[in-house]
Formats: sequence, structure tokens, C-alpha cells
Amino acid sequence: MKIVLISDGPLSADSPARKLPFFFAARLVNMVSVTPATVADAQVVVIELQDATEAGLKALKASWKPLSVVPVICLIDKKSRCEITQVAALGGSELYDRGAPLVLLLKRINDLVNERLCAALPGDVPVQTLEAYKKSNALLQSLCLTAVEEAPIQVKLLEESADDLLKALSLDGLTSWLEAVQTHHSGTYSHSLMVAGVAGMFAQHLGWPEEKCQEVIAGGLVHDIGKMRIPLSILDKPGKLTEEERRIINKHPVFGADILKPRLEISVAIKKMAIQHHEFLDGSGYPNGLDASRISPQVRLMTICDIFSALTEVRAYKERAPARVAIGIMQQMGPKLDQDMLSRFVNMVLKPDFGVMKRPAVRASGGAAA
Repeated sequence: MKIVLISDGPLSADSPARKLPFFFAARLVNMVSVTPATVADAQVVVIELQDATEAGLKALKASWKPLSVVPVICLIDKKSRCEITQVAALGGSELYDRGAPLVLLLKRINDLVNERLCAALPGDVPVQTLEAYKKSNALLQSLCLTAVEEAPIQVKLLEESADDLLKALSLDGLTSWLEAVQTHHSGTYSHSLMVAGVAGMFAQHLGWPEEKCQEVIAGGLVHDIGKMRIPLSILDKPGKLTEEERRIINKHPVFGADILKPRLEISVAIKKMAIQHHEFLDGSGYPNGLDASRISPQVRLMTICDIFSALTEVRAYKERAPARVAIGIMQQMGPKLDQDMLSRFVNMVLKPDFGVMKRPAVRASGGAAA
């Protein structure tokens, strides 16, 4: 989903549009530079009318025809007669009061995004998988709001998402889930969804009780919550990350700790999966260099599923590794991973009926950070 932000000059500090790049792939276009070409890839347009000049409005109106075929939301002060007059002259757009809660704007954009997400799904997605997909996407969007705005975590939605996904895995298998999540436009979201599905399937394979299976699914959905404090310009960068960008990315478990540690409603096990999934048993991981004695079975499982998902996903900057190649890479990691658990993971993944991806994969727009 490409959100095009239009403003006459830099966005003001109090504009809610400044926060949208944390939630959606977004690009800022200067109002005076608007042409049909600069907005050609827009799927949703958000226009900030604060301090708009006559020249900016003239350029915007001249390019209004290509904008009129996509949803347009104008940010205004509903007490400002000038801004109301300006938006009335444009016509054909939704209004959002700049001073209203950000969550309302996000909900409206998210509704538009979800319409397109579901439209991109394969036509034969089973009902249970479709419901789990919708609910999990709503959860991830709410987690982003939690990360950026310090809003409450919707614990009930998290529990329902994990329960729905476990039911989908049991009824429809993993293949249907992976086919759905690979159509997602966001590599970051697609990765979290894939990890949650693989983790749930692996926990079932290990014979863990239902509540533990649900817990690791929830852990998979939450494990990269720290990335939601990182701008999408870095997360979804299509090419190689710079050293500074990689340093920022590697701080996501620390950001996850900042977000989750004060949340008493989230279990310690889920917090550990989010904070410790890049720790290795030999103490060489990050952020805290923990060794095997301090890494729980749930975290060991999450690390395996996270690495496998990252290796086998398709991204704009790389081809996916076949399952056997990914397994080989993980086996070469030796003491970094729980090799007994990895052996059982191999037994699951290399079974003939294990569905990694049977359809041609759709390339998510996610980048080097996923």
C-alpha cells in the first residue's frame, strides 16, 4: 500500500501526517510540485492543508483528476473557515480534523488498506484462514499504535488472533496461511505473520499443549514490535542497509523491551520472545549476550522459526532460499541454536506434506530489515 502525503512545504510538528510513515509505506510530495506523475502510484492520498499557499493549492487542483480515482483524506482544522473553504474547492475528499485522535485516522486508512489486502489474497483461501488473517492484521496495526503512541495493548485481540490462527493451522494447514501472508504488501508484517504460523505449527509438532501453542503464536505476532518504532523508510528499504541503518534495526529488541516490560497484562514468556529472539545459546547474540542457561524453550523455538522465515521469504532485494538450503544454513550455526530442537524442526519441515509455498510467491515490498 503506497500512501502519498501532500503538504505545502515540510509537515508541521503537530500534523498527524508526520506519524503515518510508522504505520504505512508513505512518501511526501510538496504541494507546489504535485503533477500527475508524482502521484501516479498513490493508493491512498493524505493532504495536509495547514498553511497551504495559493500556489500550492493551484498546483494541487491542476493535478486533481488522477487523485480523484483514489481515496483522498484532507487534514484540516474544522474551526478554520479558510481550510474548510479550501477543501470545498477541491471536492471529492474525506475530512479529518487535525486535532482528533490519531487512532481514528489510522482506522480509516487501515480500513482502506484491508480492503486491498483481502482483494490481493488467492481466491480459494479457506474461511478460517481468512478470518485469522484479518484479525492478525488488525492486531499488528494496533501494536504499531502501541509502539508509536504508547496506546494500550489490545490483549483480547492478541488472544483471539492467536486462537484463530491455531484453529486455522489445525483446520487448513500451514500452506494456506503462508499463501495468504506472502501476498501482504509489507515485508515487516508478512514476516511477523509467517513467524507466528510457523511457530504455531512447530509447537503443535512438538506436542506442546494448546495454551503453549497459542502463546508462541502470540509471541510470533508480537516478536518484532520493537521494529514499529523504526521508520518504514529503513524497514522496507529495497536495497542493502548501511551500517548505521543496520545498527538502528538491531536495536529493535531493545525498543521491544521498552514497550513491553511495563505491560503487566503481557506474559513474561511473550515478552522474552520479543526481547530475546536474537540471542544465541553460545552467548554471541544480542541485545544482552545471554547464554543457554538463560534462554527458555519458547525463545529457542522462536529463534529457529524467525531465522527460517527470514531465509525462506521472498523480498525485493533477494530470492527466497529453498527449505533445504535454509535448514543447511541453520545447521551450520551449530551451538548458536538448540540443535536438538532444530532436528525436530527439520523433521517437520522436510516432510512431503509440509507446505512452505506451493504457489508462485508474490514479492512483498519489504526490504532488508524483514
